[in-house]
Amino acid sequence: MYRFKLRYIKFGVTYLYPLMYYSCAIVDDEQHAIDVLHDYIEDTRFLKLSNTFDNPVDALKTISAGDQIDFLFLDIDMDGMKGTELSQHLRSKARFVIYASSHLENEVRKIDSNFECYLGKPISMKRFAGIIDKLIRLNNLPINN
Repeated sequence: MYRFKLRYIKFGVTYLYPLMYYSCAIVDDEQHAIDVLHDYIEDTRFLKLSNTFDNPVDALKTISAGDQIDFLFLDIDMDGMKGTELSQHLRSKARFVIYASSHLENEVRKIDSNFECYLGKPISMKRFAGIIDKLIRLNNLPINN
């Protein structure tokens, strides 16, 4: 998604230039997990948080009716609907689905063999940044410097 931002250049000339960012949404029934991912997204200059949800049913309704999301972070164990089930409904609305779970990665792979990435809880900034970087590089996505 492109947005425009004012940029001040020498000699008092102001220009508009495209500012590219990738949209993110978080679905997790634990507020502290949402808060951690929120902070990591805010600290990454080319990511923008679109929505957070603590209820997968609300997430399904809102995301299904909205614009495409680049990075969808999903918990697996949630009341009302498992993250793996929600993922199946939202695959067409999300470029990348990243599970954020306390399950072991091998357990997640058995549940959903189509997932792109996995972040084990507790999530570290190093692991978060590595996953985002990997997805961007492997898919040749542009980012602003």
